Amino acid sequence: MLKLEHITHKYQAKVAVNDISLTVKSGEILAIVGESGSGKTTLLNIISGNIMPENGTLIVDNEEVDIYFNRLIKELPNIKLVPQDYRLKPDYTIYENIDLALTKYTHEYRRERVTELMALCGISEIRNKKPREVSGGEKQRTAIARAIAEEPLVLLLDEPFSNLDSINRTHLRSKIVEIIRQEAIACILVTHDLLDAFLVADKIAIMKNGKVLMIDTPLDIFQESENQYIKEFVSSAVQPIRDFMNGFGKNMNFDI
Repeated sequence: MLKLEHITHKYQAKVAVNDISLTVKSGEILAIVGESGSGKTTLLNIISGNIMPENGTLIVDNEEVDIYFNRLIKELPNIKLVPQDYRLKPDYTIYENIDLALTKYTHEYRRERVTELMALCGISEIRNKKPREVSGGEKQRTAIARAIAEEPLVLLLDEPFSNLDSINRTHLRSKIVEIIRQEAIACILVTHDLLDAFLVADKIAIMKNGKVLMIDTPLDIFQESENQYIKEFVSSAVQPIRDFMNGFGKNMNFDI
């Protein structure tokens, strides 16, 4: 379980993250969405240990994590971040990229764990290929497999669906849900696309100007009627689908 209490961070005079508290249970996915500059990426970087906040507490599995000291290695214990650029080693195979996360373990355990992770992430068939030889979705799933190799308690995903075609997005969405459930990890993903959040998250947090305006289930976010900003944010995400269905789409046969 991941718990944030009153996390606050400023860039000079601007408050980027404003007194945010939230909880993500093991096996649960929280999607953080918002406009550019809303503070969602800053919050993710605070949780990952890449940015030190001014105030607040970070708790993982009921133990407070020290986020207020300078570290040569920015990564926090039991928390893994998968960045947008994947950071795979280009001259290593997919198998080797995952195996590198397990160098302190025995050869036998490494072999078993990497094989298990590749099966879980659906990348067994590309084990001997190099990152340049596989799709964006396969790179992303490799990066996730590497991140969860040591069984972290928290997984952070920074725009996991960006720059993926529709087929890879669909595959990755279903795989993320499967991985989080099976590994019982508390997962936070940041995405600019509310539709992706609707399809993958157990809960969604809407951010604006450094604040979380609402945290709730996708259905309750979709049905929100009181907060005008959230109503407009949801409407802007689903309007293209409505326009399609109200236009020529309603005359098409989708029975395929």
